[in-house]
Amino acid sequence: MTSKNIVIVGGNAGGGLMAGRLARMLPKDQVNITVLDKLGKVEFQPSFTYVALGNRTEEQVSKDFTSMARENVKPVKAEVTKVDAANRTVYTNNGQYKYDILVLSPGVQLNDSKFKGHEDTYHFWDMQSSLRLRSALSKFKKGRIVISVASPIYKCPPVPWEMSMLLHEYFTNKGIRNDVDITVAHPMGRQFEMFGPNIADPLGNWMNDMKINGHYKFMPTYADPVKHELVGQNNESIKYDLAIVSPIQTAPDFVTSNDDLKSKVGWADANYRNFRNSKYDDIYSIGDVISPTLGMGMAGAFTHFEADTVATFIADDIIGSYLTLPFNPVAMCAMEGGSYGWVAYCDFGKKLRDPTYAFNDCSVMGRGRIYKMLHSIYEKYYYATILRGRV
Repeated sequence: MTSKNIVIVGGNAGGGLMAGRLARMLPKDQVNITVLDKLGKVEFQPSFTYVALGNRTEEQVSKDFTSMARENVKPVKAEVTKVDAANRTVYTNNGQYKYDILVLSPGVQLNDSKFKGHEDTYHFWDMQSSLRLRSALSKFKKGRIVISVASPIYKCPPVPWEMSMLLHEYFTNKGIRNDVDITVAHPMGRQFEMFGPNIADPLGNWMNDMKINGHYKFMPTYADPVKHELVGQNNESIKYDLAIVSPIQTAPDFVTSNDDLKSKVGWADANYRNFRNSKYDDIYSIGDVISPTLGMGMAGAFTHFEADTVATFIADDIIGSYLTLPFNPVAMCAMEGGSYGWVAYCDFGKKLRDPTYAFNDCSVMGRGRIYKMLHSIYEKYYYATILRGRV
């Protein structure tokens, strides 16, 4: 039997997990798996907040992805520039790769320069920016920190509020919390609005207890480095001494420039039953790059479940008979609350089936210091799964 070539774009939460799943599920003599990643690293992005606060080093949350290499898994550092779907070819800055099956999990493209005045702001959506923010926070002694987002679509929807609570703890432990004003400025109508009242209500109480301010229905269009203001639509402005603003995030250029790959909303095309492309059934897409297409938030938990589902469909394609796994739209997310952790439970199933459904079915499962351990446990699981294929 001629072996199949599987090319996976992206070596992190979606693509890295997919490679490990397929390597275990499929006979080694039937598949060759190539994983293309532009950074050549496996990074645990939920810990970028910890990097910014000094609780993690770059080496702890960013690993060389060549460790995922196995007999039939070949990791290659390469940035995709084009996909020729008709001829099953992926073009990169490091050669061309033919495929029988293609899995796209490239994550998002961060466009810092598209936000005017970005040089006067900080963020923690990639490693180098997290290290830059870390340096700024270490010197910050007094004033107003504003956390905001440059577009309504960004990785990890709860993270602006999560970071605000971590900053509360950070400055409390330094003994200067009374000298630091922390404000979250967000386009939503209130904190965690997208998760419904069962989460928004208690989170609002927690933030009030911490004296974290909220400025809502606000999205900055640019930063004024002279006045130190974030300026939003209708010229509304917010003063800052230090601004943390998520960069504008889009699908990678090789997706947005390709009608065969992109959906009507400009992100990767896929359906939530098996995550196949609507034009080419040999192309699958998972992770952040399809979340806006499906109307979901960008979350690693759902990326993992998407990888689980797609792996079974690929196994069925190759073996010819494999019991496929339905996508699980239910997830628990461990989040930070400063000196404690908390866990959110969310079921996106109703909203995926009916986009007019008001809110996702979400609730707080627990809050306390013991829940802080879940972040570290998940971090270890992440690397054990992707780099060593143990789970």
